[in-house]
Amino acid sequence: MLKGVKLVKRCPFHRVDPSPWPFLTAWSLGVSAMMFAQFLHGDPFYRVLVGLGLAISCIYWWFVDIITEATYMGKHTRRVQRGIRIGFCMFLVSETMFFASFFWAFFHSALAPGMALGFFWPQEIYTMPCWGLPLLNTSLLLSTVFPCNMAQAAIKAAELKIALYTLGLVMFLGACFVFVQGYEIYTAKFTVADGVYGCCFFSLTGLNGLHVVGGLLFLFIAWNRARLGHFSSSRHLNLTFSIWYWHFVDVIWIFVFSFIYVWSNLGWQWTFNDVYAKLLSVYSMIGG
Repeated sequence: MLKGVKLVKRCPFHRVDPSPWPFLTAWSLGVSAMMFAQFLHGDPFYRVLVGLGLAISCIYWWFVDIITEATYMGKHTRRVQRGIRIGFCMFLVSETMFFASFFWAFFHSALAPGMALGFFWPQEIYTMPCWGLPLLNTSLLLSTVFPCNMAQAAIKAAELKIALYTLGLVMFLGACFVFVQGYEIYTAKFTVADGVYGCCFFSLTGLNGLHVVGGLLFLFIAWNRARLGHFSSSRHLNLTFSIWYWHFVDVIWIFVFSFIYVWSNLGWQWTFNDVYAKLLSVYSMIGG
């Protein structure tokens, strides 16, 4: 053994240095949630924007540290990337459960409207038309599927200009979606306080809109990193995660459009007993 030589045990995993950003991000998101709850009780909306601004700033600087460690310090080995993939998949699963809770609240009242709802769904309020702006928004989001996949294929083929143009197109269509949805919510003839339908409508559409904004930020970071030459044909994990997240938002919107808009607007007043009876009749027909 050599004297004066310090042996370092190599580890394939990334031992993260202490960072304030996870704590500050969680704190700012908590502040945003509290400000939004107070906004629902009459407080001014600018407080919500302040909370969101703090959250976005913390997330931005957190991304800067991660990009520095991955791109310039080489700390994201293949083993680390595999762990990050698993973590991101678990994040998408948690997001799915988050939206499932709101859909559960919707179907709990839609399939079995009780006495408090007058045994009728939706309640006698003005429901949002499904073939106008919502259909336009659906077209905008679905039209981003091909450019997203094309951008990833272009990065793998080292076609940087095509990747930048297609990602720019996706961000433009996503920004149009946010603008149209904001206009729709602003001109709605009912509010979040108008019964269960109003609460479920604004909760699901608003949360989906926030996730679209988050997806746009994610895509913008990937676009900027592609422009700076951070990606190669074999190392573009940030872009892959951005596309996965964007497709997740697309799928959530399809469910929102199908049930919150179409089902409620066309007057398909099926209770739980009606659904059970129809399934039973189909089963009896198949069974002979």
